[in-house]
Amino acid sequence: MRPTLFSIGDFSVSSFYFVVFICVIVGNFLTWWEIRRNKLDIKMALQGAVITTTMGYLGARAMHIVFDGFLDIYIQKPLAIFAVWKGGLAFYGTVIFGLPTAVWWFTKHKAPLMKYLDCYVLGLAFGLGLGRFACYLNGCCFGEISASPFAETFLRYGLSAKNQFARDILLNLKDIPLPVLPTQLVSTFVTSSIFLVLWFYFRKHKKKDGELLGLWLTMYGTFRFIIEFFRADDRGLFFNNLLSTSQLVAIITFTIGMLILLLPSEENLKEKKNNDRAVQNNL
Repeated sequence: MRPTLFSIGDFSVSSFYFVVFICVIVGNFLTWWEIRRNKLDIKMALQGAVITTTMGYLGARAMHIVFDGFLDIYIQKPLAIFAVWKGGLAFYGTVIFGLPTAVWWFTKHKAPLMKYLDCYVLGLAFGLGLGRFACYLNGCCFGEISASPFAETFLRYGLSAKNQFARDILLNLKDIPLPVLPTQLVSTFVTSSIFLVLWFYFRKHKKKDGELLGLWLTMYGTFRFIIEFFRADDRGLFFNNLLSTSQLVAIITFTIGMLILLLPSEENLKEKKNNDRAVQNNL
């Protein structure tokens, strides 16, 4: 855990936002690379990427404020909403706000939606993998207390310490918090593996447009639903603390991913429509 990358006097650079910045830059570069490889409209795609990235960031911030257990603090101190340099993002907000924005953008321009979304999702998948390491550096998104040899002990006054203090496990924030499962590193490994599988295999062997998006939604949705059972940070709980906000979203994204994989592609639907029109003209 290293929340601050470096400091010069009173100026400090957040490790979390430094890594997130790299995620955005490299993620958009990968998107550009795929757009060019598929001979799609680069200008339109990059304009859409800027709008989608912006909306995704706002969504991640909004979901953190509402569902991550800090809403009361933000109500008491509303200006803290704008203190983005202190961190506070919830990834699924990126999907909830960003994906509809991308759909709107390419639908508006009458572009082949799934072709472009397959390019976008690769940048998103890379950013998520590296972004979870940013969570590790920041000390957020931690797991339950554990005696496992893989457990990590985070800093005094850190988020895990505050969580244990709120649960009456620690008597004083000056105390060293108990070791917790490093769910951030598990997430980094799994989500990075999903990206590598999509990049090195499926993008070259996909059978229809939208397949990469569908695969990512189902694979990440499945993993996210499972890893949530091992997390201890505040992130909104429903059904008598049975499921978290992210698990509910994971169920929805998994379902959408399966529908994308199982339903006919845009090309097949267009071909069927043309065939039906041809049959009607011949009658």
